[in-house]
Amino acid sequence: MSAINGFVRSNAAFLLTDGLSYLEGIPADVNLNKVHRLHRLNAVVTATGPARFGEWMTGRLAYKSFDDLIETAELQITLHFQRYAREFCNGDAVSCVVLAGWHEKEDRPAIYSIELETVGSPQALLVKQNAGEFEEKHVAASLTELSIIAMPPPSREEFQEAGFDLIADVEKVDPGSYLVHCMEIQRRKRFDGRHVVGGHAILTTITASDVTQRVVHVWPEDQPRRRIEPAQIDWSAWRAARAGASLPR
Repeated sequence: MSAINGFVRSNAAFLLTDGLSYLEGIPADVNLNKVHRLHRLNAVVTATGPARFGEWMTGRLAYKSFDDLIETAELQITLHFQRYAREFCNGDAVSCVVLAGWHEKEDRPAIYSIELETVGSPQALLVKQNAGEFEEKHVAASLTELSIIAMPPPSREEFQEAGFDLIADVEKVDPGSYLVHCMEIQRRKRFDGRHVVGGHAILTTITASDVTQRVVHVWPEDQPRRRIEPAQIDWSAWRAARAGASLPR
């Protein structure tokens, strides 16, 4: 499992991803970079589910431009997912794939998402059984353009408890601070009895001229081969501590 948060503003698209991966139920890595730049494009791909799927797919997508990629991305991603699930996951996988990039013809940023699962997948059944604790909602059964994304999506009650501003002006918010706030909510949810979001948070920024990445937050208590146990959080104190210390844009 992974957390992918992001939004689009007029001059950029932003994605925030965590660095945690599990192997056979044990934290294997807390420092993964799960967002991968597409060769020669101001565009990236990332995915929830199997930790290496996004990276594996990066060199297999065919395109001449970001516009060209989006025209065929749904079919390509679906076929790659089916192959990856068959070869590396015993035919059992669930994933949300996110593409973010700069449209050349329309001169604008965009984020796209598609959710996939193998037929009769026990992993998909496990997600549904955990829906009360970990709301994995189907946002995009086909490739869909989104202005904002939060995967896995917290409930409205969780957003309210954390004081997260769902109607913030994305042209004005600090991307790192805003998206880390959402990830702190996701970090405290459980999936199959485990916390599955953590390690560090990497902010990816896509503009017309470049793709940049930087670590904007680290949870030093998260270590490989140790159970992930997020500390209790006082949301009022958490927000107050960051009110005058926004991350640089």
